Amino acid sequence: MTDSLKSGVFSLLCLCLALIAGSCKRGGAGAGTGDEPVSWPELTRLDEVAYRVDGFARAGDLASVRESLSDLLDAGRAVTPATIPSNAADTQQIRTILTDLTSLIDGLSSNELDKESLATLVLGLHPVIEKLIEAVGMPHVHANEGPNDGFLHPVFDTEGKQVGTAEIKLHDDAGDLEVWLTRGGHGGEPWRLPLDTTLELDFPGLGQKVTLAVRDRERNEDESGASTIHEGATAYFVFPGETGADASWLKGEDFAAKAELGFAAATTGSFVLRPHAHEDGH
Repeated sequence: MTDSLKSGVFSLLCLCLALIAGSCKRGGAGAGTGDEPVSWPELTRLDEVAYRVDGFARAGDLASVRESLSDLLDAGRAVTPATIPSNAADTQQIRTILTDLTSLIDGLSSNELDKESLATLVLGLHPVIEKLIEAVGMPHVHANEGPNDGFLHPVFDTEGKQVGTAEIKLHDDAGDLEVWLTRGGHGGEPWRLPLDTTLELDFPGLGQKVTLAVRDRERNEDESGASTIHEGATAYFVFPGETGADASWLKGEDFAAKAELGFAAATTGSFVLRPHAHEDGH
């Protein structure tokens, strides 16, 4: 790496370290400067790609980070001053933040980045995007978030065909997990299984496994207090529930690890598990 490139990367790393500030918080509906909700498709696309690649970096999967760089750079270069929505809340602030974003994207385009620099630059992207979303007046909701604030993952049968969807919610404050199953894609009917069914969540890189099961066989209440049992079956499973199993290693806003959910000859395949970050105790 040349001295000039090292100097440039060092400056970008300092910027990243100053901006990294935890995981996303869900915001309210953005109204911008008028009555119409603000929409910035290019920024939304970048947010989706950057969050996925951020997860790879946090899980230590730099091979997947490098494989995703082309998509990340394309998405980043599409967010330009010319694409700023006309009803954005704070155009002047947006233009200032875009300068930081451009610097990060330019830094990531170098072919001479070492592993540490690559990871730090990737981790620095999402805080910048959060600031842009706040400045433009948009809600910060990721594309694969489900109705219960968990993340949606397709479930496949043994032949690789999608047969369902799992919404998986990891609570950053306690390390507990909730899973809701639906048949088919997002928005399908509940995929109810017998009450003695267990789901296995495997973390191969951490040497850990957890078992999700019903809370009880009477109501199996979700967090709203509603019963999830229908005709002796349920689509809702939790960990640790009342088992007393240790969930402390799953706690924290910055937790990220490769995982795979399996049950009844079905699996999600490998994905990066990220937490739902609680804001003000909610």
